[in-house]
Amino acid sequence: MVVGDFLVKFGTLEYYQKWAEAINNDPEVTKSGLSATVLNIFEDVKTAEGTETAFFMKYEDGKVTEVREGNPDEKAEFVTRSTYKMLAGIAKGEVDPQQAKPKYSILKALRYMGTWQRIQEIAKQMKDVEY
Repeated sequence: MVVGDFLVKFGTLEYYQKWAEAINNDPEVTKSGLSATVLNIFEDVKTAEGTETAFFMKYEDGKVTEVREGNPDEKAEFVTRSTYKMLAGIAKGEVDPQQAKPKYSILKALRYMGTWQRIQEIAKQMKDVEY
């Protein structure tokens, strides 16, 4: 996504905010009623404090209601812990999300499988993202 005259860099808070906007504008996700918490952790990208970089997203009734920098130790129903390259590959559609070995509640995953697939499609459709 273009912000002003520059690209949004994948793996930043700005990227996750733009992704959330795209998700919230998608009628298929909105009508799904998805309610869940998601934490994406970049094992090889460290914060200034030396911890793994993490981003938290909260879905309520089919809408992303919270996007923020997260703590790699916080609880979430869906946690993906992987390298920047692997998570960027998932976002671009080059890597199967199962290869990232996410940890999650299997029942919730199955219940919303189509919605999770749609959310990944939205990520793949985002233009003007720098990887």
